Amino acid sequence: MRTTIAAAAIAASLMAPGTDTLAQGLFNRNKPAGGTVDPNATRASQTSTINNSAAGKPDVLPYNAEVPAPSGVDGMKPTIPLPTGPIEPYLMTRENGPFMVLAYTFRGPDAPRQALGLVLELRSQYKLPAYILLPKKFPGKSNIRGVPPMTAPFVTRDDVNLPELLRTLDEAAVLVGDLKTTKDSFDLMHQIKKLHPVCIDGQPQAFHWRKGQGLSRAMTTTNPFVPAEDLFPRQPDVMVGQMNGGPHNIRFCPGRYTLQVANFTGRTTLDPENDPRFKGLMGTKSPLATAHDDAERLAEALSKDREVQKTGYQPYVYHDRYSSRVTIGSFTNPNDPAAQKLHDRMIELAVDLNNRRVSDTMIVPASSLLDLGPIKAQLTAKPAPGDSNPSTTMK
Repeated sequence: MRTTIAAAAIAASLMAPGTDTLAQGLFNRNKPAGGTVDPNATRASQTSTINNSAAGKPDVLPYNAEVPAPSGVDGMKPTIPLPTGPIEPYLMTRENGPFMVLAYTFRGPDAPRQALGLVLELRSQYKLPAYILLPKKFPGKSNIRGVPPMTAPFVTRDDVNLPELLRTLDEAAVLVGDLKTTKDSFDLMHQIKKLHPVCIDGQPQAFHWRKGQGLSRAMTTTNPFVPAEDLFPRQPDVMVGQMNGGPHNIRFCPGRYTLQVANFTGRTTLDPENDPRFKGLMGTKSPLATAHDDAERLAEALSKDREVQKTGYQPYVYHDRYSSRVTIGSFTNPNDPAAQKLHDRMIELAVDLNNRRVSDTMIVPASSLLDLGPIKAQLTAKPAPGDSNPSTTMK
């Protein structure tokens, strides 16, 4: 009942004569003599009102005016000249670091030149090893899609092509230090935070409160070219060291790379209840239990086979806690043409070796070479100081 009375009162006030209401403004404003509303006249009156209110105000744009593009940061341009020399000699590579300090990050079309100016000043005035890293070459802060923030062990410089190269911002980061421990990086960070380079204080800032703060926002970081396993090496696994003691030990391979031809592992499944291989598993023997012996027998058979001997390469075996791998050949380059020839030859011999019972399982050469750098480093690593177990020392 109250709602009905209120609605009637509002309707009566709207229809009262001589009242300048919203309804009267909508239907009577710019109304021609013929009794119809002219929408163009209404829009023109609105435009005139906006333009009149903007008159004399330089910060207010007229109606339908084009917004100008920004120039520099907050409309400002650099107040000091930027270096024009090449930046390639100062780009960071895998040899730098691995622990470093992120001193400053520049953004915008002049970012590489601004970063070069800071690098030159840090090197000349403060005698610090400074380098330039272009995040544009690292989509998602990584050199590999979906694997941040580390790169492949064999990558030493940026290796990003289209389309990722065009889908990132113009940024240039300045990193400092060739440090080997995290403690050194923290000590250097506190030193860098106190610096006020001229090229920083003389550049326009997007945020006014950062003016005059120098490198106070520096933080510790790592070289993105260095894999995580090289940053914090793990202690040697005693069991893995004891398993790799056969005559075809992978440590005997003189090269950095080798071709994997077989891999012996345990059973795996996503549905153990319906997989017939897992029926009565407790009463059967897992293939992982015999993986060590199977790999050693295959390597021994390959070493004695005449067709394999004609290739001129020797087989090797590597055991870990989850599998046993058989490889063949020794190479110093992951793209060695000889490795491709060996790969093709082993594919040709796969069926023949299986038919002649040299191998009970079909050998399958891998599409790429296996990097032995991390494997050999783990096998030859020494135990941590204070380790009382002498068996952890492997040579």
